[in-house]
Amino acid sequence: MKKILNTLLLVTLLISCTQPSNDEVVLNKINVLWENESIHSNELADSIFSVNPDKFVLNIDGPGSFDKPNTGPTLIELKTFISYLRGLGWNGKLVMHPDCAKGEYQHDWNGQGKLPKIDTTNVKSWQVYVTYFNQIQDALPTNSKFSELMIETENTYFMTNGKVKLQTKDSLFPKIKKFIKDPTVSLSTTSDWEVNWKNWSVDYYYAQIYDMAYMYPCLGGHNKYSNGRVDTLINRLRPAMSLQKNMVGDSVYFIFTYSDLEKTPYIDAPMFGEMMLKNTSKEYVWNRSEFMEFNREFKKTFTNQTNTGIWSVEDAFKNW
Repeated sequence: MKKILNTLLLVTLLISCTQPSNDEVVLNKINVLWENESIHSNELADSIFSVNPDKFVLNIDGPGSFDKPNTGPTLIELKTFISYLRGLGWNGKLVMHPDCAKGEYQHDWNGQGKLPKIDTTNVKSWQVYVTYFNQIQDALPTNSKFSELMIETENTYFMTNGKVKLQTKDSLFPKIKKFIKDPTVSLSTTSDWEVNWKNWSVDYYYAQIYDMAYMYPCLGGHNKYSNGRVDTLINRLRPAMSLQKNMVGDSVYFIFTYSDLEKTPYIDAPMFGEMMLKNTSKEYVWNRSEFMEFNREFKKTFTNQTNTGIWSVEDAFKNW
């Protein structure tokens, strides 16, 4: 009997030593993956599953968009993609991010399919996007439905008419929340870095930690991985992060970019997937282990701001 007890104790100790602690799980977690282009495939689903994020953000184009691989998915493609992803065993949350940019509104959205036609000068043009969300949500099977709708307000007709501001975010989001048919759906938004950000009556907020060099020049220039680069980058982020007294807790996500788009003088910085214009070398692209080193250090340093994510994740997967 004593031998059995000793054996069980030894097995228990071995299991506890090999299993990661909760702190290690948090530090090694990328909470959100967010695609740039609406290209969906089994390969993308496999890559998402390998990272196992809490959320995956799908970029959704309107029903009037051109029928090309990067303008989908159609409802059939969407169902197929989500079904395959769920079939792998991924149980995270799906977030819909409709393309609300002014340049896409007339061709892709306004009056297209079964959507209402609302003039660009009408402050209620946001209803076109939410109507589409409601339609898709109704058509998806139970285990494929979205848990969250993300509405981005920059460069939209429902926020500005020329230089005239039509409404505030504080007044907009309660109306959107009420217009969502499914009351269990969360509402979120994202924006460029917002100094002294305050909650705009949304459930979640995705802070874009890029395009920041115009406010914090020390973040500009190339972001090439090297020994000590992670510490340098973290230290240069401290002034920006310290101002965000409201960007704390589980409702805020800090999003980094793997987009390969770059402009002089590097105003899109800091970037992790930078490709220098026509130079297709990967000199400035961080591989998976390099980014995870940064991800862990970010979470260790900003202890109440530990939700992280990647935008343009398809570009990350090309290089991981």
